[in-house]
Amino acid sequence: MFNLVPCNRELEVAMAQFLERASDIAAFAKNQGPQCLRIDYLTEGKRLTFYTPDFFARDKEGNYYLIETKGREDRDVPLKARAALAWCKSASTKQRKWTYIYVPQGVFERLTGATVSDLDRTCNPALQNLIKEKEGPQMTIVWEDDEKAPEVKSFINPALLEALPPRYKKASEEAITLYRFLEKKEGVNLSPIFQTLFGSMDEAARGLIDRRLTPEKPSDIHDQKDWFEPYFDKVDGRTRNQYGKMTNNLKRTLIYQNGISPIGLLRSCLDFALNDKNKIGGVFEAVKKKFQVKGGRDLLALVERINDFRNTWVAHQERDLNDVKKAGQELKVWIEGLKTISETE
Repeated sequence: MFNLVPCNRELEVAMAQFLERASDIAAFAKNQGPQCLRIDYLTEGKRLTFYTPDFFARDKEGNYYLIETKGREDRDVPLKARAALAWCKSASTKQRKWTYIYVPQGVFERLTGATVSDLDRTCNPALQNLIKEKEGPQMTIVWEDDEKAPEVKSFINPALLEALPPRYKKASEEAITLYRFLEKKEGVNLSPIFQTLFGSMDEAARGLIDRRLTPEKPSDIHDQKDWFEPYFDKVDGRTRNQYGKMTNNLKRTLIYQNGISPIGLLRSCLDFALNDKNKIGGVFEAVKKKFQVKGGRDLLALVERINDFRNTWVAHQERDLNDVKKAGQELKVWIEGLKTISETE
């Protein structure tokens, strides 16, 4: 057994030591620094904020883990856990599975196994109990299939919804139903309506980036290093810094499957390909080749609108979204955008 862990910092150290020794772990890292993964979620106070899990890990089978160590509880812990589970579900593919492991201090102290599989199995009951706690501000509205949401059908063309992948369709229906529920209430911030679409929108954007750029990515690991370190010292410092951030995010997206704000990264790829005159090699050459295509400017305009609205009204909530008409218009744009982005090759 492990010794008593008196505080979260020491629990993190103990977890790092555990992962270092775990026989089924190929690599792990502390999730920290300016490029760390942050998962957005809605607090009990209906405020959008971000949650940063403690560790990434990859096992020898190629599966990935988000690991949260918890020495002290706070009232948002169930909300963070549900957001992390949703992120892992969205990030998982047929080739790579993401698993969220919630590690309470007391459970970790009783752990006797020596693998991440043992850790997951031991901690999973605590996670299941956690996510069954009160839902907070999130809302689920259920209807019967044979009377399925007439408010949904009257809001948007049903044929458009039917053309969406099932998970995108479900998210869109939930968003529309919540919009219909809130539209007649005075003084309500409507930004939570778009929360149900965050995961789907990012998944669609990430999928388009992956479809276009992964075939261009070198297969050799040494060639990949050069590909993600293009030479752009001749541009000014501010632009060079922007290129550096974009390069890091592309690497996280295409190699580690954990890029930040995929819809924002898609906007950056389109903008660079269509508007940037600098000639840069490596991954930027692939971006220019694969995104400077017919229909690119229409797609850029759509993605910019979605991304700008997301950042101003939803993610950072620079202003409260109280305009019902505006929220409805943008909701239709988001749903139509989901279809466009997910279908674009």
